[in-house]
Amino acid sequence: MKRLFAFCSALFLGVALLAQDPWKITTTNINPAHYYGITVANGMIGIVSSPEPFKVKDVVLAGAYDLYGRGRVSNFLRSFNLLNMQLGIDGKSISGADVQNMKQELDMQKASLTCSFDYGDKATISYTYYSLRHLPFTVLMDVTVTPKKDIAINAASVMEAPDALKDVQNYYNEIDRPHVTISLLTSSANSPTGKLLMCASNTFLFTEQHGTEPRVIHEMWDNNMHLMKFTKKLKAGEAYRFSIAGTSITSAHHDDPLNEAERMTIFAKLEGRDRLLAFHQKAWAQLWKSDIQIEGDPQSQQDIRSMLYHLYSFTREGSDMSPSPMGLSGLGYNGHVFWDTELWMYPALLVLHPEMAKSIVEYRFQRLGAAQKNAFNHGYKGAMFPWESAGTGVEETPVWALSGPFEHHITACVGIAAWNYYLSLIHI
Repeated sequence: MKRLFAFCSALFLGVALLAQDPWKITTTNINPAHYYGITVANGMIGIVSSPEPFKVKDVVLAGAYDLYGRGRVSNFLRSFNLLNMQLGIDGKSISGADVQNMKQELDMQKASLTCSFDYGDKATISYTYYSLRHLPFTVLMDVTVTPKKDIAINAASVMEAPDALKDVQNYYNEIDRPHVTISLLTSSANSPTGKLLMCASNTFLFTEQHGTEPRVIHEMWDNNMHLMKFTKKLKAGEAYRFSIAGTSITSAHHDDPLNEAERMTIFAKLEGRDRLLAFHQKAWAQLWKSDIQIEGDPQSQQDIRSMLYHLYSFTREGSDMSPSPMGLSGLGYNGHVFWDTELWMYPALLVLHPEMAKSIVEYRFQRLGAAQKNAFNHGYKGAMFPWESAGTGVEETPVWALSGPFEHHITACVGIAAWNYYLSLIHI
């Protein structure tokens, strides 16, 4: 857990933190030059925050690897930036230079990140990200605008493709039914080698009754970016809320990722914002039934909760995914799985949530064949697990890093984890 602790300690490096709340990490002084981002994740999709208002730094999917870039090995892919947004008030787009009293707050109990700020004498604005726990590939963003005077807003959801993706295709569809109108902003692209098809889709969720919601307009900017937008007039003191729900998935996760991305986004639209959050919060309340509580030391309690929050965020029951040292917080360590997982991260999960720990054991079991071939290649019997593992279970350590051939203790760590899982089963 050493690397995870260092990661958690560095989350808000370069910002001033407020007094300790055991469940919340809050800052009001953000330095973009030293900002690493806060992650909300559900064990499959991670959303990493930005110091810029309405921007997302990274979207990362567990299991989405391709051979590109660093070290000639498979690395994590950035997904489409499906929660980037633009907001304008009275015809002027809001940027970081325009805001005052900016605050970001990670609520670990509810697994949400909220950013709030003032926009001069015109409005107070907040938005909150969720990586929905009950829907592995779906995310949600709530936006609330509270006008200080009568204003007109123009809001846009922007779908942007990362530079590494190629052959980007953009789609916009409107599904009009008697009970609902759904505007779908969708993109697909191939990974750098063409191994994976990556897709994303999102839609607006409005609070107005069907038939009275704002009219949505689509704009195509270029091959790598398109958006949908709406305008609305707001009266002073009357808060207005809208949401964006979106899904990102690849051919590593589903045989038909393009249609599945749209299907899951439509499902989120039909569920509605309140039901989505109710199920999300219920799932996290269940996770937090397994907790470590410290009396009389709020800072230590917050530190422990931070580590548990990230372990829970980076792992998912029912999968065969295993977290890297940096989990779903970005492209750190190339998204590779090391011995850290079994030796430092796995034991706490095994005690607190054995159903989630099982996914780590399952990850190695599903890749046992690759480990057996690795042992054969090196003149050994049995299995030789790779020092760095990604999607297929072959050795992903860059050739110039000699830890690949010489760090054999990874196999013992995998064996100990499997044995401890067996012991936990027979003692339940």
